[in-house]
Amino acid sequence: MNFALSGFQEDIQKLVRNYMKSDQTQVWIQEAKRTKEYPHEFMRDIARLGFLGMNIDEAYGGMGMSPIDALIALEEFAYASISFSLNILVQNSLACFAIHEFGTEEQKKRYVSNMARGELFGCFANSEPGTGSDAKNIITTARDHSGTWVLNGEKHFCTTASEAGIAIIFTRTSPRTSGYPGITAFLVELKNTKGIQVYKQPKNAQAGSQLCRIILDNVEVGYDAILGTAEKGWNVCDRTFLHSRLWIAMQGVGAARRALDEILNYTVNQREAFNKPIFDHQYVSFKLAKIDIAIHGARLLALEAADQEKIDPNHIELSAMAARAKYAGTQAAEKAALHYYRFSGGLAITEEWAAAQHLLDSLILPIYEGPNEIQLQIIANNLKRRAGA
Repeated sequence: MNFALSGFQEDIQKLVRNYMKSDQTQVWIQEAKRTKEYPHEFMRDIARLGFLGMNIDEAYGGMGMSPIDALIALEEFAYASISFSLNILVQNSLACFAIHEFGTEEQKKRYVSNMARGELFGCFANSEPGTGSDAKNIITTARDHSGTWVLNGEKHFCTTASEAGIAIIFTRTSPRTSGYPGITAFLVELKNTKGIQVYKQPKNAQAGSQLCRIILDNVEVGYDAILGTAEKGWNVCDRTFLHSRLWIAMQGVGAARRALDEILNYTVNQREAFNKPIFDHQYVSFKLAKIDIAIHGARLLALEAADQEKIDPNHIELSAMAARAKYAGTQAAEKAALHYYRFSGGLAITEEWAAAQHLLDSLILPIYEGPNEIQLQIIANNLKRRAGA
């Protein structure tokens, strides 16, 4: 496999890198940190550039990028802002992907083109107060009542729900049994449907990205709201999570690279101890060398998995490949952020220094899209399968 960047990929990388460094974008990032509000102007602007429909076919208003192309762009978004990259990720790799992959032609025409243009935002609603890692164990229900489905329940940790016009909501439509999750996915219009309440969940990290809960109280939707096939909603959830884990992996790579660059600048150019830069103390330089290795390894794992997704998205190894990438990328982000904080010395605790906030922004990466313990289990299951068990 040749992962040397093509001319197009180099152009995309340069475009995003320069865009995120621009004065206007930096103003939007600082405003989000101060106000904690969703960056509407930023999202509209990157929609204009095509970055809200990266993997979407051009027929539906997307850029038609390959999985690798999109990850190259996302790394640069995450390097500049973890929270802004999360907003981009949710729109692309969760909401748009699920509808583009599993929607009917009518659903795709109705929603995906508007989403790619930034005229409609989407969210993904599976997590519930009592489920967590056991994502199949949802209790939100959908009942068939004379030609309509009636939804009742509560969803938590729904990023962007307060800004979204459409939600992909996973419900229980039959009892869970061994090998049969009994789940159906629905497309629910949040702003035009009775019985829906959306609340922001206050948080201490990733300012500018909204975390929300959704309350469903006798919400009625038609049969045309089913995404995919009734009773096969877990296929939608599982395939979408697999795809999105590659994006989370590269989000981690971008975040880790930013932390490493910041602490390199500090330890090499700004701080001395015992008459030499603190980087020149072997304990510091070797720790940072190991982080550099982790970042490069994680990037290659993500690109390898993205290449396989392009070649054959149904390949039996892809789930484990995505799990490896997600684990490696987010662990690199966590480790790099911890060392950014630790090697900043006393500055780390001051508000003028970004290390503490970067650490908080990074610590959640190993948790969402399936915590890293789940990724280890996926990898372990794959190893057992390979052993013939």
